[in-house]
Amino acid sequence: MEEFGDVTYIFVIIAVVNIIYGFGMDSAFFRFYEKDDTEQSNKVFTLSYFSILIISGFFSLLIIIFSAPIAPAITSLPNAQKIIMLAALIPFLDALMVIPFAFLRMTRQAKRFAVTRFSLVIVAVVLNVVFVVLLRWGIEGVIWAQIIANAIGGVIFLSIILSKINTGFEWKLLKDMLKFGIPTIPAMLSGMILQVGDRWILKPLTNSVEFALYSCNHKLGIPMIMLVSVFEYAWKPFYLSHYKDPDAKKLFARILTYFTMVAAVIFLLTSLFMDYLVRMPFVGGKFINPEYWSGMGIIPIILLAFYFNGVYNNIACGFHIEKKTQYLPAAIGIGAAINVAMNFALIPVIGYWGAAWATLGAYLISAVALFVYSRKVYSIKYEWLRLIKIILLTGAIYGLAMVITSSLPLIYSFAIRIAGLILFLIIISTMGFFTKAELAKIKSLFKRKSASDFSIDD
Repeated sequence: MEEFGDVTYIFVIIAVVNIIYGFGMDSAFFRFYEKDDTEQSNKVFTLSYFSILIISGFFSLLIIIFSAPIAPAITSLPNAQKIIMLAALIPFLDALMVIPFAFLRMTRQAKRFAVTRFSLVIVAVVLNVVFVVLLRWGIEGVIWAQIIANAIGGVIFLSIILSKINTGFEWKLLKDMLKFGIPTIPAMLSGMILQVGDRWILKPLTNSVEFALYSCNHKLGIPMIMLVSVFEYAWKPFYLSHYKDPDAKKLFARILTYFTMVAAVIFLLTSLFMDYLVRMPFVGGKFINPEYWSGMGIIPIILLAFYFNGVYNNIACGFHIEKKTQYLPAAIGIGAAINVAMNFALIPVIGYWGAAWATLGAYLISAVALFVYSRKVYSIKYEWLRLIKIILLTGAIYGLAMVITSSLPLIYSFAIRIAGLILFLIIISTMGFFTKAELAKIKSLFKRKSASDFSIDD
């Protein structure tokens, strides 16, 4: 369990390094890319890609050179220096895929984007099985698996990179991109503190075992994390392409309602049934050590935290549209500060539960703070009544299901939770939250080249 905690801690650090390597050029790429101007778009691609290549290569080299003094601060394993030297390659190879992935998002190549992402994940998983389970390489096997998967990703994107490289250099464009992108770095770092700050603080205040227990159960909130990730990937290119459309603000408000509805279903499915899935002998029980099961109570808290992360992403659209990204660090910085403060206050008292509650509190506060700022920059009238109904109904169904099934035998408990989920869907349908026209249109919303034919009054 201690080795699992160390490898998780290393990947937490890598996540932060990835932001530094990108230094906001991915956001600048989205803002300055012109879908109707091929030459301009190729210049933007070239400047973004090579800027990241140079910066990431330089810092990875520094990490490798100074790996000896760095290693003891991160892991106490015997081969610590070698692990750090190998780990330095992961964010470098990650960085080389940032702009190609952004290009797929901006050009609406959703299928290719998803297939590539999924394929690289599968490659990493298979290699983990081979290196860790079969060859027993331990933590080195995990790192080698990610290095090889990332290298394969670089090869996959080689054709895109070569086709988009422009030999011309435009200093003014680079200056404008940096001016736009660099102010987003504090916001992204603050956002990363929101995502992984709990684990930075938890390990020093507890131990590797409790850190591993929290990290494992934190990962079981992956259904909501995946929803937020998919939404974010689709959302930014969508609103940057359609913010000039008629009634764009009303459309953006309705999208938050749709997101909340999907998040509610995922919350109920995960919070009510993950416990059963994990304990099944041939599913979760085969791969997840029973020592981790005691921490599953944090799953609903993590799910709620990432829902508010999704809300934050929705509200953030106005700041990018108006090129007022300097406001983002203040809003998300408040959440990051709250996260750090709550972690230090709660972890010594209630252990890893404090880390979970700190994450939820921080995401909620950052979303509220950003909404307050957004009213001055890009005010959107959200569908508050529909949002409140969905949230209250979800909370009521979850609360009743947990209270009623707390002392029942497994089979009855499972049946009642199924009934609760069905009841939720019935109430949603009978109360007319969404019309048939809405349901039909939301399926094709992100596939359209134009959203102008979407009637917000349907």
